[in-house]
Amino acid sequence: MDRTFEVEDVLGPPPTWQVMVKRGLRRRCPRCGGGALFVHRFRLKDRCPTCGYRFEREPGFFLGAWFLNFMALETVHFVGIMAFILWKSGHPQGGLILPIVLAIVTGLSLPVLLYPWSQTAWAAIDLAMTPLELQEIVDAADAVDPAGDDGGGARPGQ
Repeated sequence: MDRTFEVEDVLGPPPTWQVMVKRGLRRRCPRCGGGALFVHRFRLKDRCPTCGYRFEREPGFFLGAWFLNFMALETVHFVGIMAFILWKSGHPQGGLILPIVLAIVTGLSLPVLLYPWSQTAWAAIDLAMTPLELQEIVDAADAVDPAGDDGGGARPGQ
C-alpha cells in the first residue's frame, strides 16, 4: 500500500512506548506495526518492508536483544530454583538429576526459541528510548520507495 511522505511523518506523534513494545513482542515493526520482518527465523531484515525503519541503528545494536534473551533465561532459571527449593524443603530425600536436566534443557533451548522475539522487542525498546531523527525518517521513506515515483516514499502507519 503506497502512500506519500507527508509532514505528519516528521511532526506527528510517534506511537506510545507501550504500543511499540507490544508490537515488538508480536514480532512486528515497532514503528508501523508491519510484519514479514525476518529473512529466516534468526535473521531480521535490515529494514521494515512497510515503513523502511532501519532496525540496526548503530554497530552492536543487537547486544540489547541478546541481553533481553539472557534476562528471560535468568528469570526462568530463578523461578525454577525457587520452585526447587520449595519442593526440596518438603522432600529432603529428593534427587538432583531432574532439576539439573531441566536447567540444561532450558539453558540450551530457551535462548534459541526466544531470540526472534528479543530482536523485535529490543528494536521497540530502543525506538521508545531514542526517537528517530529527521534524517532517519527521510532515509526510511526513501528505502520504501527508492525511485521516488509517488513523491518520496511511504508513510508509516500507526
